[in-house]
Amino acid sequence: MHPHTSPEQEKPSFASAEGLRAVLNRLNAAGHGAWNTDSEARELVLFAGHKYRRLATTWHRDEADAAHAAFLAMVAPGTCHADDPWAVVTTAVARTLKAETTAERHMISTDRARHLGTLVDAPPIRAGEHEEFVFDILHTHTEPDGVDEQFGTLRIAEAARFLTVLGWRAEVAEASVDYITDRLVSTGNRQTAAESLRRDATIPAQLDIPRSSWTRLVRVLLGGRTVPGMPASRGILARVLLGDTAATLLADNSLVLAAASTRPERWAA
Repeated sequence: MHPHTSPEQEKPSFASAEGLRAVLNRLNAAGHGAWNTDSEARELVLFAGHKYRRLATTWHRDEADAAHAAFLAMVAPGTCHADDPWAVVTTAVARTLKAETTAERHMISTDRARHLGTLVDAPPIRAGEHEEFVFDILHTHTEPDGVDEQFGTLRIAEAARFLTVLGWRAEVAEASVDYITDRLVSTGNRQTAAESLRRDATIPAQLDIPRSSWTRLVRVLLGGRTVPGMPASRGILARVLLGDTAATLLADNSLVLAAASTRPERWAA
């Protein structure tokens, strides 16, 4: 049994949000060198590598890459002050692994890959096309000084902001929206992405989101299923890319009710 494991649970104490916070506070107080000599710090990094192994596989990276990304996130000063330190680490690991894979694919630096726009520019919108491809509803943005590549990212951030207002933890909402958007863009088809995401247990488990909440979140972000002869209901991602802000989304009572139902019930308190 692990030295930090209770008889009832075969998990180390730092597997929980508060347990991780306690370890990070102790290591921060001891100074940066503590990470090199503290046995619990070594166990924590190894645990993180194993925890994010499936996430690393998703981005075609090694477990060691995930462990290193987790370490960098954990030594960041703000992590221990977050509502859920593990959610912050998960977000950072996912972004780092994604950036590394993108950097290799496009033969650019990892830092450059981190700042690429989430979505690419698209041809003019035609009636009905927006129901299938998110990048087919992105307005062409022609302002100078690199705004083009950041436009999609800024618009997608409105979706996470909307969820945060409705009670989602900011870091969890951000990580979830990023992951769902990436899956949508990589598949290029909304229904295919939705079916894949509903079966995906990786991110919900890492962020400690109940499966029921995850399924509802996927639906409200991507919209309803297309029915022959009828337009599909437009999801939050499509709406923010068409220009809606968190404020305009909050004015839609039916959307607010649907989105509020995605929040894990244990956060209500």
